[in-house]
Amino acid sequence: MNRAFSIHNDTSSWVDRWMPRAYFVGLSRNVILLAIASLFTDISTEMLYPVLPVFLTQTLGASGSIVGLIDGCAQATQNIAQGISGTLSDRLRKRKSIALIGYFLAALSKPLMGLSTSWMGLFGARLLDRLGTGTRSAPRDALIASSVDEKDRGRAFGFEGAGDNAGAFLGPLLAAFLLSVSHIGIRSIFYLALIPGLTAFCMVLFVKENTETVAAKSRLGTGLGQFPVLPHFS
Repeated sequence: MNRAFSIHNDTSSWVDRWMPRAYFVGLSRNVILLAIASLFTDISTEMLYPVLPVFLTQTLGASGSIVGLIDGCAQATQNIAQGISGTLSDRLRKRKSIALIGYFLAALSKPLMGLSTSWMGLFGARLLDRLGTGTRSAPRDALIASSVDEKDRGRAFGFEGAGDNAGAFLGPLLAAFLLSVSHIGIRSIFYLALIPGLTAFCMVLFVKENTETVAAKSRLGTGLGQFPVLPHFS
């Protein structure tokens, strides 16, 4: 009898260890919503990466150097916006609102790229896209951190990252399917990318902001103490 009970306990512990539901222990509703938002956001963004250089060079007539210029400026915009939004997130305690602005700007930029008739128009839309991406990142991370116990934060960020990576994998596949099987025009990819972008925005609308104080991951330091002190030579 005792042996049967022991076997039952061993089996139960093995099931608890390997069943997928065990992974979700400690994850809140907010974390799941934000992971789904990351999934759809990355689908929206990654749908454009296979077609963006082709659209710039073949449709808008831009050179290879212009493609590099646009991408470099876009990444710089994202990094700067991420630092500023992290600082504002900590000061204003309006993390959900700031994140929503970022999600909306990123979604709005996708059809604006498709509507562009010159590389300069696409340049502006691309900057808007990266501005939105940088704006949402830090407050989203702070929302995740404040939505779970400290011991579960690693799992929470890993779950959100899994959604992000899944979207990065599915986005190019979806774009390739639409171009090769559905035979839609290249501009239509930009228009369709609005759908997963707005889906991500809607997911964040259902997130409940907690009052717990958790600093945003990315901040922009402006004090003199942030800069290294150079040695003085007489």
